Amino acid sequence: MENNTNHTSYTRAMLLILALVLLVASIVGYSMSSRIQSNQNSAETRNVIKPSIVPTLIPYPVKGLFALKAQSGLVSGKVDDSFVIDLIATSGTDTVAGYDAILSYDKTAFERQSVQNKQDTFRIFTYERGAHVSISGTKNLQVTEPVRFKDTILLSFTFRAKQKGSYTFSLKAVANESSKLVNETTQVSYPEVSDFRLEIN
Repeated sequence: MENNTNHTSYTRAMLLILALVLLVASIVGYSMSSRIQSNQNSAETRNVIKPSIVPTLIPYPVKGLFALKAQSGLVSGKVDDSFVIDLIATSGTDTVAGYDAILSYDKTAFERQSVQNKQDTFRIFTYERGAHVSISGTKNLQVTEPVRFKDTILLSFTFRAKQKGSYTFSLKAVANESSKLVNETTQVSYPEVSDFRLEIN
């Protein structure tokens, strides 16, 4: 009887030790598995995260010209004066089915009062952006004859000066938006652009 009791106590002790070993092994295994998984996730994250890339313009050919010119040859004005700046375009030999014009200016110094479409063969759509205005022109579907620009006034902008200073009106690209011409076969080209400076006294 005593031998059976000793045997039972020994068996219980061995089972308890075995249970403890299994518990420790499970904890160690779980810990190692979590660490491996964490390292894999970090590696995946490093592979996924990439530095942001500044958008660049598609390298379309450069053709034609967009220029800004104030009516009456104005180069200076006074606060509260209103004045008109024309967008003048030349497309060269290409026909024109549409265009985009990006006009940047200091909106704290000028209030844009209006933009007038000077070509009835085109419809215009105006979009206000942060520091610029974007105008898209599309040829009317009723117009079937080819259209080309040669020193053609496309748009007339009316501004009112709000403060003194020397300011630049620019047609240059902003981020991924740019002034462009689209011909009848939907081929895109970038016109050369020129800035316009105005002094407000």
